[in-house]
Amino acid sequence: MEQKSKFDKVMGAWDILVIAFGAMIGWGWVINSGDWITTAGFAGSIMAMLIGGLMVIFVGLTYAELTSAMPQCGGEHIFSYRAMGATGSFICTWMIILGYVATSAFEATALPTVITYLFPDFNQVYLYTVAGRDIYLTTIVLGVAVAIFITAINLAGAKTAAILQTVLTAAIAIAGILLVVGSAINGDMSNISGQVWESGAGTTVSSVFKVACMTPFLFIGFDVIPQAAEEINVPYKKVGRIMLLSIFLAVLWYLLIVFAVCYIMPDSAIAAEMGAQNGLVTAKAIELAFHTPVMGKVLIIGGLCGIVTSWNSFLMGGSRALYSMGESRMIPKRFGELGKFKTPKDAILLCGLACCIAPFFGRSVLVWLVDAASFGCVIAYLFVSISFCILRKKRPDMARPYKVKAGKFVGAMAVIMAGFMTLLYIVPASFSAALVWQEWVVVGTWLALGVFFYCYSRKKYGAEFGRDIFVITDDTKEKADADKEAISIVSAKEKYTGRKHFVITVGCEYGSGGPEIGRMIAEHFGIEYYDRDLVDKVVAELGVDEDLVREADNRKDVRYGFDTSYGVRYANLSNRVIDAQFKVIREFAEKSSCVIIGRSSDYILRDRTDVMNVFIYAPEEDEVKNIMKSEGLSEQEARSKRSLIEKAQHARHLYITGTERGDRRSRDIMVNSSMIGWEETADYLISVIERRFDMEKKALPKEA
Repeated sequence: MEQKSKFDKVMGAWDILVIAFGAMIGWGWVINSGDWITTAGFAGSIMAMLIGGLMVIFVGLTYAELTSAMPQCGGEHIFSYRAMGATGSFICTWMIILGYVATSAFEATALPTVITYLFPDFNQVYLYTVAGRDIYLTTIVLGVAVAIFITAINLAGAKTAAILQTVLTAAIAIAGILLVVGSAINGDMSNISGQVWESGAGTTVSSVFKVACMTPFLFIGFDVIPQAAEEINVPYKKVGRIMLLSIFLAVLWYLLIVFAVCYIMPDSAIAAEMGAQNGLVTAKAIELAFHTPVMGKVLIIGGLCGIVTSWNSFLMGGSRALYSMGESRMIPKRFGELGKFKTPKDAILLCGLACCIAPFFGRSVLVWLVDAASFGCVIAYLFVSISFCILRKKRPDMARPYKVKAGKFVGAMAVIMAGFMTLLYIVPASFSAALVWQEWVVVGTWLALGVFFYCYSRKKYGAEFGRDIFVITDDTKEKADADKEAISIVSAKEKYTGRKHFVITVGCEYGSGGPEIGRMIAEHFGIEYYDRDLVDKVVAELGVDEDLVREADNRKDVRYGFDTSYGVRYANLSNRVIDAQFKVIREFAEKSSCVIIGRSSDYILRDRTDVMNVFIYAPEEDEVKNIMKSEGLSEQEARSKRSLIEKAQHARHLYITGTERGDRRSRDIMVNSSMIGWEETADYLISVIERRFDMEKKALPKEA
């Protein structure tokens, strides 16, 4: 289904860079650097970051190409849908949402925890204990208050969220740069030589992989860019480059942090700090670099800013992923609607609600969520990498403003590395980070919830489930306008002499190529083509929400009498849509020569003498194959969708006309489009139309 973007393009190059980079650097470098170094040592940590970074770079290359080719809200949802169909897209998007929402919820508990490093007496009014950790009223109030603030910022618009991100990312960068510069000036290489390798997880190799397993959580964030693609006012080729730049900067950032800590602190100092109450090695490192505890506070403030930048980005990404699923009717459609500020209001509110609930459970429980979130992200990365490979083979002609060189190699490496990371979370081994049983409970619960929504939405929305939304971008519109202008020029040169007014109605079975063949006919004659325009015109006529009109337009159980199934406000909506279509189709036919697709237009225009009624069909197996190819569906999904749509169209045509849709008595010509192919069928119909309306081609002047 084609539609214009509903979002405002408000974000520039800098905005998307800080959204991605700010999410990736976050606050993990403040909290976890001591864990990396004591587990794998200096060289082991560097190697682990490079392994994780390499995986993300290969995956990032696939994202960069796919985002430039399909710049639509939802990112992973769109990529996987075009490659794998509705079911593959559902799994991929559902898992990335787990990553975004779980990480956002964790930040709501992390913030009060970091505050206690600045204000040791912050925890006041004990309430209860969860998983061995005490819960205090002050931590709940702070976590909920900041959750409400960030939710409000995101509701106010993507640009507002981007401005907040810029300010906070600058604060993080200042704190990190101070650490690196101070360490470089006052550190000593002997500190590194004493902790080159560690084997805190068993062997050196297992220690390196143990740290490498932490990197997906660190590098989550670049994928927020494709989630908000429709809100970005940047050339698509440049978007891909910015995404890769954010990844390179994040990898460099973590490498510098590891170097700075090890260069200023010997292994004994790091071990001592890890055994202290706070265990913030980076804060201690900057204190040693500048010889004052004040700088430790400065760095912790940078860590607080990092919590908010990650939180802000993931809430933005999670809400857009939910929006894309709602718009495709994979979850309740209310999540696919925008609010007054052109943001997905209900999706943002749902993510915000999860963040408000999180502080009541405490950090211990939510640590399980973080590991489950990382697992969800690598699953999504794997699906996107596979989608990249499929689309390279399936759609080689797809426009790719940013096209990756050595695509087969990049795609294969992305699949291998993302697959390897996925296995590290599944297979228990000394070098893996396999999920513990509590984390499997989280993943299992999330999957069960996904199965529920999948089944519920398929039943509720029928053929609308998993609908493919093709957003017409400015570039697409410009090309369409240029094509239309070219057609007008051909018409102006009078391709035919003495051409009369005529109308072609095209009824068709789903998957037979009727709309495509109808468009070829319209382009040949340089006349108007009406398909989705009918819905737009009816929306304007009735003043009713577009989604309601589309649902009523495709409904098979149209009711006689007073129908309030859409609510009293929209009483008799299906019949009102049909009445409006009668009026609109007659207006189109009167205005100019045209091709009209479906909507029982043959019946509506039955009293006109300048109409030729065409019906296009094909064997069911051919129609199913066409649907599979054009929509990326499995055979079962394509067959099910065809059956649902055909039943709805037959029922509506019978309700409107009292006759069967394929009744030869209401058609002038019926054609099997599979017999000679769509283009040849269009050429054949063009020749019939020329004879039917006595068109004579204008003789072209002979060359001298």
